Amino acid sequence: MTPQAVSPPLAGTPPLSLAWQTLADGLMTQRLYLHLDEWRSGVAAGGRLADIEDIGPAHLAGRPGLQPSTEARELLSSSGLGYWYDLPRQHGAECTGPGSPLQAEAHRTAWRISAEGSAAPWREAVAVACEAAAWWVGFFAVIRHRGVHHLTLEPHPSPLHAQALVPAVRAVAVGMATRVLEAALRTAEPSDLRSAYCRAIEFGIEAELELPELLDELGELRLVDLVSTSARWRGRFTKYTGGTGAGQVE
Repeated sequence: MTPQAVSPPLAGTPPLSLAWQTLADGLMTQRLYLHLDEWRSGVAAGGRLADIEDIGPAHLAGRPGLQPSTEARELLSSSGLGYWYDLPRQHGAECTGPGSPLQAEAHRTAWRISAEGSAAPWREAVAVACEAAAWWVGFFAVIRHRGVHHLTLEPHPSPLHAQALVPAVRAVAVGMATRVLEAALRTAEPSDLRSAYCRAIEFGIEAELELPELLDELGELRLVDLVSTSARWRGRFTKYTGGTGAGQVE
């Protein structure tokens, strides 16, 4: 086939990467509902996780505490992240124990991106997106021992130290915050918002350096998919471009 014979894309067709992002969002939501009862059982059992050292389900399951304003919720929705906040608020457990190290990292990441400044819906939405990132990572960490390796699809992934979940939260939080900032920049471009976006891109580049090693350490399919499709990096949609089929295990 000659180049002249290739049909041009239809006017108004969204970028392929946007379609892949929609697929990734849908797959995360599907997996949550498929494994919600299993997750609840793991949280109710308490104790230690079967495959993650130094942390228990109670540290990973707490409902996010931030409640965004109407303007921040609208921004989350316009960035495609309404589900990202709503589902943790709907299904998260009441947090009665000490604070989660994952939530602490989420708050740190939001502060690094937003910096100090006057209250603004975009700052609020960034904080909410980052806090939810800790819950999503925690959700899949609780049921990790029931999953499979992301490459071999063999069951019972090797044990994992809880510390590995911290950079996972950071990578996911930066990726989701970037989506929020991109949506905010479509309607306004104040200097502090532009600066926050530049910081998010910079932190994403920093995170990319450790992503291959991190994904290998996380090991389990659902956790790897969550991190690899949320972070902004060159391998983001490798599975989709390779045609291996998302969600094949489910």
